[in-house]
Amino acid sequence: MKLFITMSFKNGANKQEIEDLCNLVKQSGFEDFCFIRDVENYQKIFNNPKDLMKRAKQEIQISDALLIDLTNKPTGRAIEAGIAYALNKKIIVIAKQGTLLKDTIKGIADLIIEYDDINDIKIPLEEYQSRIDGN
Repeated sequence: MKLFITMSFKNGANKQEIEDLCNLVKQSGFEDFCFIRDVENYQKIFNNPKDLMKRAKQEIQISDALLIDLTNKPTGRAIEAGIAYALNKKIIVIAKQGTLLKDTIKGIADLIIEYDDINDIKIPLEEYQSRIDGN
């Protein structure tokens, strides 16, 4: 199952954080895809925002599910979650313990994982992957 991972890119300051999340996803049995890493190669390549969102939509369409970290206030990531929902894709929400999640997010999420440490998401992701695969 291909999982589209969406998280904010802080001008390179969180590259390792993105890599760590992608590795956790992969270790959990998913095929990981991260737009920031796999399309943009950690740099701005789209000068036209419409082209950016068109390509993001295309990538979401060929993915099976979307994972979004809602710990920090989302903007573009929330749009990607809306696209995934409109395309009937599964949506996995992760957030640090204590993050306020709005009912709208709860309404589109197939799975919500709260964590203290990002590594805490691995087992719930593995269990979710097993349920989907029917193992």
